Amino acid sequence: MDFQLSEDQSALVSALQAILEDHADIPQSERFASFWSQAGLQDQLEAMGFLDAARDMGPVEAALVIYETAKVVGAVETIGRGLVAPLACPGLAVSGPVALVRRADLGRAIRNLPVAGMVLVEDGEDVLALERDGDGVEPVESILAYPYGRFTEAPALDKARRFSGAAAQMRKWWRVGLAAEIAGAATAAIDFTIEYARNRVAFGRPIGSFQSVQHRLVQRHGYAKSAYYLAMRAAWSGEEIDADVAACHAQSGIRELMFDLHQFNGGMGMTNEHLLHFWIYRVRALQAETGGPTAAALEIADERWNDGHSAMAKPQLSVAGS
Repeated sequence: MDFQLSEDQSALVSALQAILEDHADIPQSERFASFWSQAGLQDQLEAMGFLDAARDMGPVEAALVIYETAKVVGAVETIGRGLVAPLACPGLAVSGPVALVRRADLGRAIRNLPVAGMVLVEDGEDVLALERDGDGVEPVESILAYPYGRFTEAPALDKARRFSGAAAQMRKWWRVGLAAEIAGAATAAIDFTIEYARNRVAFGRPIGSFQSVQHRLVQRHGYAKSAYYLAMRAAWSGEEIDADVAACHAQSGIRELMFDLHQFNGGMGMTNEHLLHFWIYRVRALQAETGGPTAAALEIADERWNDGHSAMAKPQLSVAGS
């Protein structure tokens, strides 16, 4: 893997960043909301073809789109639409946000369900692609910075298109996308905190000048940067174990990230008066998906040693209320 972007990848990132600059701010009326879904940006990325990067260019380029887009304040759905659907379900026509869920979790609150036009369901070894008509979903209140919803009645899975044997691919690319999105949101939150630490004065000097603060910010930066590189490696290799490692690392470092960034922002990021919550609570939501870091770690062990112990029932984690 080359750690330097190719000429085409650099052009893609530059073009995307130019668009994202126009969406860097948030309306004053939305600053205190639990989440802000950037529908306008979602439509723009769709219309300009950025969400087709996996099909037109490759998985690394799609992961770069997820990473860069995760840095904006508002939530945009890029994992399902931009990575999982085109690679796990080739030939599936998709337009607009895609919600991802395992069949066992269909009765729970599902991330992005209220805005999704399609739901991909991991069903045993298969994937079910279920089109939504806008009915049968109620929003779920949550502090997590994504739109959550719940089916008001059991979806008609018998009408879904079935992709046989695609579940492993769905899980793999889902984990790659999770790692890339966590890395992007964490990077933005760290940059936001560094700027605050430069300007917040305590004991007659900026808090960022204290060595203890600098050390912990460097550690958090190292975590986010390594999550980025692991996500890009997994996208480049297409190997399941690389996807598991990327997701396990990204999902494992969120506790320390939240603790340090909340502390260095004076605790304000724990409430909605501070922009930090738009990034922090997004990564908190992503921490539990695909079984969380424990499930990924058990699968890594099984792939490395294949001794059968990791085949035990994996814990099912849930962040949003059921």
